[in-house]
Amino acid sequence: MDSGFSGALSELRRSRDLSQRKLAGDLHISQSLLSHYENGTREPGLLLVCRICDYFGVTADFLLGRGGSDAGCLPAAFTALMQALDGGGSALRLTALGYLGHAAEKLRLWLDGAGPVPLAELAAAMTQAELETARLAGEARAINSGLKPSLE
Repeated sequence: MDSGFSGALSELRRSRDLSQRKLAGDLHISQSLLSHYENGTREPGLLLVCRICDYFGVTADFLLGRGGSDAGCLPAAFTALMQALDGGGSALRLTALGYLGHAAEKLRLWLDGAGPVPLAELAAAMTQAELETARLAGEARAINSGLKPSLE
């Protein structure tokens, strides 16, 4: 890896207004190691690269300085979720917030090293909330366009 990684990491951290101490703690590494990564004097392993990509929601290509967008891997469901939170009805908003709650709990458990069963249960809850959010969003779009929502 060259300065592409160190520059991208430093820029991502600064653009999110994170201190080195905060980011290092969130990534479960020392602040000095993070500083070495940002200065280009050390290179991270693949697992840490993946963890950083997940943390910032970017692609590995972007993080490694190989191009791409820093918003390149946000799933379509996340975009729809943000739209639901911004303009959805109360049921849609509550369902979307439930999804975020499950996602936050899953991330916390993953960072704490939880086993596969709790993570799988939260993944199932997230999927259910995502499906309900999509259903409610579809109904809201149908109502807004003057169509009768389907009852399927």
